[in-house]
Amino acid sequence: MRLYFIAFLLLVLSCGNLNSQEGSKIDLRNVNVGTKRLPTIFLFGEEYTARNRDDLLRGILKSQFYRPDLNIIINLEEFISKRTFSFRHKGPIDIMVDGKRLRNQNVYNTNSLYGQERDQRLLKLINEVKNVRIDSNLNGILERRVIKKEIESINDQIAKLVKKIRPEIENDTIYVTEKSQEKALRKFYRIKNRQEKRFDETKLIEINIITN
Repeated sequence: MRLYFIAFLLLVLSCGNLNSQEGSKIDLRNVNVGTKRLPTIFLFGEEYTARNRDDLLRGILKSQFYRPDLNIIINLEEFISKRTFSFRHKGPIDIMVDGKRLRNQNVYNTNSLYGQERDQRLLKLINEVKNVRIDSNLNGILERRVIKKEIESINDQIAKLVKKIRPEIENDTIYVTEKSQEKALRKFYRIKNRQEKRFDETKLIEINIITN
């Protein structure tokens, strides 16, 4: 499991840099494994007890969990060796509640006039949760690989076109001798920007919240 965990984190880091803005941060401290039976978290197939599990659930459910600038930090302790380590993730996540994908805007994270009702629903769900499973989103990993190759291909096409027409580029302004050349270059940049946004928004982590 340790090798898989390290390999996954390396894969996340190798998929490219995410554009970061000031946004949600979920920091779960003082997580440990003791003799007393506590609510559990399954992290990549391994079971841990989490003293502050409910704080993590509140954090992810109330957050804008679909944003590329989301940060999650969970400090863990191994059951037998008592070795401590930190699980960290940056980027959007998928949240499943009893097998159903949670929408970006939902009853737990929408700011409305019915805040008390929202908090009551959140508390009800947390009280019913049996366990929480955190795993890699295989579809997201594969999709990012495809998008990354597409971005690399677009960069190659842009480089070839720039070498051919030798434009002057100043901020967002492109100066070329022919209008058709400008349109072709702008088209490549639009496609690249669109793919980079898709890359940033693709989810690499899936959190399953199970109540039954």
